[in-house]
Amino acid sequence: MPTLTKNAAAEALAQPAAGASLGGAGPVLPLVLDSEHLRPYVVVLEKVLSAGFCDQLMAEFETSDEWQFARVGGQAEVDRDTRKVDVIELSQRSILQKNAAVRGRIEQTLYDAAFKAVRHYQKLFPFCRIVEGRGFELLRYHTGGFYRTHTDSFKRVPRSLTCSFALNDDFAGGDWSFFCGGYTLRPPKGSAVLFPSNFLFPHEILEVTGGTRYAVVTWMI
Repeated sequence: MPTLTKNAAAEALAQPAAGASLGGAGPVLPLVLDSEHLRPYVVVLEKVLSAGFCDQLMAEFETSDEWQFARVGGQAEVDRDTRKVDVIELSQRSILQKNAAVRGRIEQTLYDAAFKAVRHYQKLFPFCRIVEGRGFELLRYHTGGFYRTHTDSFKRVPRSLTCSFALNDDFAGGDWSFFCGGYTLRPPKGSAVLFPSNFLFPHEILEVTGGTRYAVVTWMI
């Protein structure tokens, strides 16, 4: 059986156009053309986090030596051609203990915001069933940073819902791009972006062309 690569979404862009057959399975549908029907499932909630909290979080970690290269795929590999991003695992005990009082409050605030955001999403889509969260990652995209087209759920790390918080908006580039370019958005500081983690929602973070983009991401299963 053929082996699937770690970034099948990117390879899909090079597949035959709509109407071409693939092993008798029918036409290959370009998702960009159908994005209008999936857009309602990408929800932006503004002012989920206060501007003051966002500033506090960024200040706490801005000069930290805890930043690592972000990893990709089920094998958790560093691939800077796919994901040029730095990350701090905010929910790791070793990270929390370095400044327990401050970082504990940060994690609790993120948890409360994520809980409210998910409950709002579930009111819109009642069949979105969530069992538990998977912790928080702080992401930093310097100028030139990006994350190529991908999806968030795979065999070793199955996920149901993605929730990302925008910590700042004073940078150039760095927009969200869904459905292989069919839908782009730029949430303001303090917003949450929620969407299904499955294969129907390929997305990317476009290259940051000026400044530094900060975000927090978590996933639910």
